Amino acid sequence: MKQYIFLTLMVCAAAGCTEEISTAPDLGFLQVNPRTAEVVIPFDDFVDEVLVFGGYGSTAEIDHALVAVDYGGLNARTLVLLDFYPTRSDLTFSDGRIVIFFDTLRGIVDSPVDIEVFQVVEEWHPLSMTWDFAVDTAGEQRAWSQPGGGLTTLLGGATFRPAQGDSVSIPIDSATVVALGELIDGRTSGLLVTGAEPGVFLQVVDVVLMLTSSTVQDPDTVFEEPISVFNLGFMFDPAPAAPLGWLRVGGTPSWRTVFTMSIPRLVTGTPEICGSVGCQVDLTEVEVNLAELVLTARQTQLAWQPQDTTRVHIRPVLNPELLPKSPLGERVAAVPKGIPPELFSVQAGTEVLLSLTSLVAQIFETAAETGTVPVTSIALFTEPEPHLIGFASFEGPGGPGAPALRLLYTVSNPVGLP
Repeated sequence: MKQYIFLTLMVCAAAGCTEEISTAPDLGFLQVNPRTAEVVIPFDDFVDEVLVFGGYGSTAEIDHALVAVDYGGLNARTLVLLDFYPTRSDLTFSDGRIVIFFDTLRGIVDSPVDIEVFQVVEEWHPLSMTWDFAVDTAGEQRAWSQPGGGLTTLLGGATFRPAQGDSVSIPIDSATVVALGELIDGRTSGLLVTGAEPGVFLQVVDVVLMLTSSTVQDPDTVFEEPISVFNLGFMFDPAPAAPLGWLRVGGTPSWRTVFTMSIPRLVTGTPEICGSVGCQVDLTEVEVNLAELVLTARQTQLAWQPQDTTRVHIRPVLNPELLPKSPLGERVAAVPKGIPPELFSVQAGTEVLLSLTSLVAQIFETAAETGTVPVTSIALFTEPEPHLIGFASFEGPGGPGAPALRLLYTVSNPVGLP
């Protein structure tokens, strides 16, 4: 039987007190001023399923290349496809040099490193080549004669000294200049850049071939003619295994984590909202001020630790049945969440908060209209995708640091008592 509460208002004045009895019954509501409360919904109470998908994009889509030799088990080699040699009839070449530029702010660049350059003689496809395949497209798959670039010819080497600059110059002789000028399917042959010792991990930002040149009319005047790079890419081995029991975002090719959520409509109110009697708060009847997906950063294997900030975006999955190739909706937040690389190494265990406010508010607006909270799938991915070879790692369900949903909501109306 529902109980009603009647309030007696005692009004005291200097002359004494009078008693006034309310004529309007309180229909079971606790009158409150607008109050804001927090609720953290655990993984099992809002996630139906979480899946991790890989294979988005390729190494050809990022703006740098890599050189690694047994760095935490990773090997990587840079491949360069050179553009056409100059075709001026009055121009002659003698010797030259290959200049390789490195990113001195990223990678392992605290000591001298021996670098070698080889000529690649096999045909290869810059957009699809991998450690095992020279061509790996829908219409053709052709393996290297040996993994990692096939049969190659050593052109030379030099020591990169980070303390002296951001580049290394490797001289080549006139015979090498002629060999590099031999066309393969209308383009000059390629170059392969690698390290000569274990423990190397360097980011390559550019490779330039400089040819010592002169003209027939003025053979005594010597200058350098740059040969532009048509494509700068890299291949690596091994590929990281799919995560088991934990989450991954980013990498090259990139990974995405997809959550399918059924957010509860009713949550237990706080004492500040409900008083001592307790109550259930209907989230369709309050104002959701903030909604955040709470993740816990996990230490990534050394070879795959991000070397730069990982920028994570969230979008709704429009057709979950088409995963992993489902189209995605608009970004949930206009600005991606920038996550520093330290969180996946020395600062593992740090909480990462990803905004879901606009999406969750929309979910509860729909629930208020239809009476049912819609099941929603979201994808976490990096932007641009892919961006780095390293990826972000997060704790999965079933243990400390499992994903959670944090809500801040404001109650401005009376809250029903049980």
